[in-house]
Amino acid sequence: MMNRGATLAMVAMIVGAVIMVYPYAFMLGSSFKTRKEFAEDRQSLLPARYQPGHILASWRGEESARDWPGADWPLYQNYVDAVRYGQVDRYLANSFIYAVLITCAQLFFNILAAYAFARMAFRGRDLLFALLLSTMMVPPAVLLVPNFIVVRDLGLVDTLWGILLPGFAGAFGVFLLRQAFLNIPAELEQAARIDGCGSWGILWNVVLPLSKPALITLGLFTFMGTWNMFEWPLVVLSNQDYYPLTVGLSFFRAETSSDWPRIFAASAMGAAPLIALFLAAQRYLVGGISLSGMKT
Repeated sequence: MMNRGATLAMVAMIVGAVIMVYPYAFMLGSSFKTRKEFAEDRQSLLPARYQPGHILASWRGEESARDWPGADWPLYQNYVDAVRYGQVDRYLANSFIYAVLITCAQLFFNILAAYAFARMAFRGRDLLFALLLSTMMVPPAVLLVPNFIVVRDLGLVDTLWGILLPGFAGAFGVFLLRQAFLNIPAELEQAARIDGCGSWGILWNVVLPLSKPALITLGLFTFMGTWNMFEWPLVVLSNQDYYPLTVGLSFFRAETSSDWPRIFAASAMGAAPLIALFLAAQRYLVGGISLSGMKT
């Protein structure tokens, strides 16, 4: 029998889960409503035609079932309209391209930097690492204008490279992977070196396979962060064809005069890839973070 503390903890967890999940359930349910139905009934999570009363009336063959709001409205119509009128498919493709390219670049550059900080001895290493970590204390908004000036001077405003370059490396990724590499026994690398492996061979055949959870964790965090970026694309882009989903949704809302069911449908399509990615990689998250302990 659970004690009072365990019961309170479970109740708190359930309440917290409901509070966090409810906005997503509301968004998903509302994405299947008509605009009129949403304006008349915002509280229910399900469209009227999928509520128990309507389902029962339909099953009985009652004439009243035909008079329910949205009875003849196709279930997926808001999603079709979001793609047709809001160009959500283009924005989704842009976000996916940006997220994949930045994630791959972050993994490549951060792996090299983290391995150098973890295993290579050179003068000023600890000072340089401390300076790198100090950049994590700077709010991203502070760097928005300096980054824009650099991109503008390079002639990369309103280009793919202007979006990608500032995100190709990050202090958090270097820190996360360095800590993971430090937790790998040095004896394994020494044994590989005795067998004839060089630094690249050790990194590729020994270090990276043992750091798989940390790599997946960093990749997931980077992908999610890039997918959700808003301020930087809004500042550096003016061509609507290059907009990611986050920026595109804001313009779609303005163009549709707050047609919330369509906006919710577009938002649901934008959230679906992240939810699927998280569910696929969640078993690596705890391992990736725990492997990145505070070993120095």
